[in-house]
Amino acid sequence: MSNPAPKSPWPVLGVFVLLAFAFSGLLGLFQSVIDAEALTLAQFGPALGALATWLVYRRRLASLLPEAVSRRQVVAHTVLMVAAVAVFALIAGALALATGQDLAGVAAVGGTPFVLYLVFQLVGAAGEEIGWRGFMQPLLERRMARLAAAGLTGVVWAAWHVQVFATAPAVAVSFLVSTVAFAILLGYMGNGSLWQRTATAAVGHWLINVALNVIAGDEVNAAPQAYFTALAAVVTTALFLALFVRARAARERRAATA
Repeated sequence: MSNPAPKSPWPVLGVFVLLAFAFSGLLGLFQSVIDAEALTLAQFGPALGALATWLVYRRRLASLLPEAVSRRQVVAHTVLMVAAVAVFALIAGALALATGQDLAGVAAVGGTPFVLYLVFQLVGAAGEEIGWRGFMQPLLERRMARLAAAGLTGVVWAAWHVQVFATAPAVAVSFLVSTVAFAILLGYMGNGSLWQRTATAAVGHWLINVALNVIAGDEVNAAPQAYFTALAAVVTTALFLALFVRARAARERRAATA
């Protein structure tokens, strides 16, 4: 007897995207309870969307979501993620300084102490990454290569930041470029189960947000910083993708000669 065909992820993905956007919009109605500069409540929309979608499709998702990998691999990729963000921050910061921009530095964000801001940002990044890299991208990988899945997740992630597209066209395009580049970087670093992918991507997302705040402060989504962010994101992602390709080629050579 032949094995049954795998369930299609498209209905699940459609429901997830709709719910993620809807929950984010609803959470935005309660933003006044906390400083938006420290924590955007809409960041939890993707996590709530993933949870609600799982409740509807939990039987189908049992065969669609990926299995866990070794803890060693998760730790190694998370360390690589930290290194990648360090490279990104150096490039973005150097571009800002080279063009006469002052770095914002470490300071309170709005009325929130910087240490508490760090905690809020980590929690918010995890809320997003449960949905984007933990839930959405693995489902897309059932129907396309990882690069395409990460890139498409990035496009949806960028569209979710709808407010940015009300800015100047050049800034909006730069934001789209940087978001897709970040999505590919985060998507390649994360491996394993939903929670393993979320952990690695959340660390990267968190550090990117913190680095951008230290570099640009309130000017993150303004010219010229938006251009610097896009350039630094593309260069960093290209560099680490090249490292992944080399590492995979080396593994294949070792396997061929074993």
